[in-house]
Amino acid sequence: MHCKNLFVISFPLVFMILLCQYPPSFASDSGYSRYGNFVVDYSMLSGEKLRREGDEYFVKGYDSPTKGEQDNNYQTAMQKYYMLSKVYPADYYAYVQMARINDEKGNDILAKNYYNKAFNLDKRNPYTNFYFAEYNIKRGRFHKALKYYLTAYNNGYKNNYVTNLKLAELYEKLGDMEKAQNFYEASYKIDPAAGNLIDKIESIKALDYENHEYYHRIRE
Repeated sequence: MHCKNLFVISFPLVFMILLCQYPPSFASDSGYSRYGNFVVDYSMLSGEKLRREGDEYFVKGYDSPTKGEQDNNYQTAMQKYYMLSKVYPADYYAYVQMARINDEKGNDILAKNYYNKAFNLDKRNPYTNFYFAEYNIKRGRFHKALKYYLTAYNNGYKNNYVTNLKLAELYEKLGDMEKAQNFYEASYKIDPAAGNLIDKIESIKALDYENHEYYHRIRE
């Protein structure tokens, strides 16, 4: 059975695979924030607890059956991630998660602003680059998405199944069948049981693209 619907993969699988590779940099500038004449002390809060609770509400928001429930769960997740960003202001994770929530809610400008904050902390971070690629995929910016998927791949996600699969699907979408085949094969080697990739690989091979003059012309 051939793989269908490019760029579609189970959200929990994507989230958990990438989340497991999240290495929080627990550096904090001070743990304090100033609001006018008031100083808020975040240093006593548990960053790990905030991250865990934020992630729980994030997944609930994504899986919510109604918009009302989704909005409530995303709002709570945003609150948790906002506090997390104050506890660990030098860490990228909270900003990426807030960007993803705003992306899901259609708030393009806010999503882009939060991604920029994450990039300012670590422009080569694979987690940030992966999800900024996803942000661009949704908007049909395939060549830009490719740039960020490749940055994620080259900076820690080379052996990540989802990243290899996304690159395979994107190269297929862009017509580079040789690279698409290579990344499908890499995905299969990483996790042979994760998807029906053998048929996909064989179907690409059956195209005999290497012997077609048109294929070589479009790659020049």
